Amino acid sequence: MLLLLFETGNGRFALDCREVVEIIPLLRLKKIPASPPYVAGIINYHSQAVPVLDLCALTENVPCREVYSTRIILVRYPLAEGDDRLVGLIAERVTDVVKSSQTYRRTSGVLIDEALNEYIAQPGSEEMVQWFNIKRMLPRATMEELLYQ
Repeated sequence: MLLLLFETGNGRFALDCREVVEIIPLLRLKKIPASPPYVAGIINYHSQAVPVLDLCALTENVPCREVYSTRIILVRYPLAEGDDRLVGLIAERVTDVVKSSQTYRRTSGVLIDEALNEYIAQPGSEEMVQWFNIKRMLPRATMEELLYQ
C-alpha cells in the first residue's frame, strides 16, 4: 500500500493512495455562503461541482498557506448507501509518498477522539504521522449537508 503524506499546520498525516482520485494545484474556489470556515468553497472538476474543505482550518482553525506545495487532494467520500461523492481537501506539503512496507500502523492507546487515535510509525524515524481516515476526520453533519444537496 502507498501512503500520501501531507501537513495541516503543525500536523502530519498519511492517506491511503487508493482513496486519492487526483492531486491538483490550488485553484480559485467559488465560496459557499454561510458555510463553516473550513469549507473553502467549490471547484468545477470535469463539469462536476466538487466541495473543497481546508484541512488546516478544520484541524488548526487557520487556513492553509498558499504556497507551492499546497494542493487540493481529490478523494471519494463514502456515503451511507454504498455510493460515494468527490470531495477536495486542501493540505500543505503534499509532496511525499511512502510504501507500506516502510510503515507501521498503530493505535496511540490514549483516550482521545477515535478519529485521531491511529498513527504511522516509520522505522528509523522518531516522527509519528497521524492516519487520515476520511470518514472519521471530516465532520459528518457538514459532509451530509454538502453532499446530499
